[in-house]
Amino acid sequence: MIRSLAFNAFFYLGTLLTAVIGIVLVPIPTPVLLRGLLHLWARAVVWGMRWIGGMTVEFRGLEHLPATGPALLAGKHQSECDGILLAARIRGIAFVAMQELFRYPLIGAILYRLQMIRVDTCGGGKERENLAQFARRAYDSGRHIAIYPEGNLMAPGERERYRSGIYYLYRDLDLPVIPVATSVGLVWNRRDWWKKPGRAAIEFLPAIETGLDKQTFMRRLEEATEGASDRLIAEFSGRPYVPSQIVLRSQGQTGIGMPITAPRAAP
Repeated sequence: MIRSLAFNAFFYLGTLLTAVIGIVLVPIPTPVLLRGLLHLWARAVVWGMRWIGGMTVEFRGLEHLPATGPALLAGKHQSECDGILLAARIRGIAFVAMQELFRYPLIGAILYRLQMIRVDTCGGGKERENLAQFARRAYDSGRHIAIYPEGNLMAPGERERYRSGIYYLYRDLDLPVIPVATSVGLVWNRRDWWKKPGRAAIEFLPAIETGLDKQTFMRRLEEATEGASDRLIAEFSGRPYVPSQIVLRSQGQTGIGMPITAPRAAP
């Protein structure tokens, strides 16, 4: 409990200080300095997770991550620190973020200046056009693009339906997609105030090749991401492998036990 309190103080005070400095950098014509600040802040948070909070996160499958962009990353989303961990590893990464975040004081202005990709999770044709436009800007500047297809934070062992925005990015940008599995929710679960000392991992999986139809691509992405995340959860929790169960957070419903696809067999 003491380690969690100490880390929370470090994290929130450090984030506030970074946001204040970031606002000062917003008027500068180039976002390079602001991106550098984001990278340093993320690395500081990762340092604090390990040495203050006792949370050690290892990266696996780095051979599947291109050294230079553009690249498309589609990740499992269990924690607020998912993006922080990626930002600490990948300088200049562009995140697909909910448009509500852009309305927050300080944070919104910084996200705009960082040229993050704004999206309405309700989707629709117009939203796909906006997503393509902002993603193309990141693509043209050679940045890695990260998106969380579920659109919600999910606890370990839970999953949401995968939204099709990732497919349209995959198709329109003609880029392979690297699924990103995680078990980070075991130490820093979705919106939990109390963090848990322990170990977890983020794993970059082999890229899904271009040219697949929508149904095949979405199935491949979900099966790869969920299966690998379930294996990581089993490994780092010490519990038997259990396939994730659907929880419909976006609709205010809970559908535990209703798989989106056919149940996956234990490895």
